[in-house]
Amino acid sequence: MAKTGMIRLDAPRGERGEFRKVTITLPPEVYEQLVNESARRKIAKEPNHLLSELIREALLEHFSG
Repeated sequence: MAKTGMIRLDAPRGERGEFRKVTITLPPEVYEQLVNESARRKIAKEPNHLLSELIREALLEHFSG
């Protein structure tokens, strides 16, 4: 389970009751970068390869820094 500080970036399937769903639209270039990073992490067997995990990670970094 990935954590940054005290904020959980992911939770096991079925245990996301406190998470809030959002819908976003992205420019095609940003979406392509997101998909490429997801594929890179999956191939490298790195954590947080799902698109939603990548977006949560990026938002946390943005608001923490």
